[in-house]
Amino acid sequence: MKLLLLLVIWVNTCTSLTLPSTFTKCDKRKPDFNECLSKAVQNAISQLSKPMEKYNLPSFEPFKFASLTPKSGQQIWSSSITFKNYRIYGRTKINSSKVNMNFEDNTLRVELSNPELRYEFDYQAKGKMLILPLDAAGLVTVISKNPTYTIKFTLEEYLKNNKKYLRVSSTNMMIKAESIAINYENLFEDKVLNDAFNRELSKNWKLIHANFDAIYMESYAKVYGDVFNNFLQVVPLMDLFAGIQ
Repeated sequence: MKLLLLLVIWVNTCTSLTLPSTFTKCDKRKPDFNECLSKAVQNAISQLSKPMEKYNLPSFEPFKFASLTPKSGQQIWSSSITFKNYRIYGRTKINSSKVNMNFEDNTLRVELSNPELRYEFDYQAKGKMLILPLDAAGLVTVISKNPTYTIKFTLEEYLKNNKKYLRVSSTNMMIKAESIAINYENLFEDKVLNDAFNRELSKNWKLIHANFDAIYMESYAKVYGDVFNNFLQVVPLMDLFAGIQ
């Protein structure tokens, strides 16, 4: 199965494809290009309730990835805790979008707002919190109300089979939210203590969010950069936009 998947990816990366027929192709020459692109990106993401394997695009409902890598030497907890198997629900439901493509410096800035995102991931904790021993595993659920993702992709052109393509050279991301609720299942055996701990986390969500940004945002941004890059590998520049030589 793994070999078959690798073969599919290899074939796709060697095959030139046109933009999916259900995606909107915007004309670079027109003054409303970025307005068109904003609607096109929102429309494309809304279609990803199922994967588009031909285009190396995963499902965004839920959007799944295995893990995030913390910045070297940094961690949120003093005890040993690991997170894995991330699932994000609500990505295809978008309130508003604002997209700007700058062909002078090859940057794409995408701003997307969702009414709600639900993050689920698995944790494993072992160590101590103050004097309390920790040896637990379970599910973490994070509910983010009205989050806005701002992602900047820095792109570069290259030639493949005599056609121009784009690839992502770096990705930067910021996230803002109206509120965030956090819930760890089974972190403490005592339910009253566990519930109180979750209430405190949710109460101090801005501090938790800031710590996440400092430690994991770079790795999280790369996840989206990799997804976009996989798509760009199979669609030439002239098929992404109209008015490209």
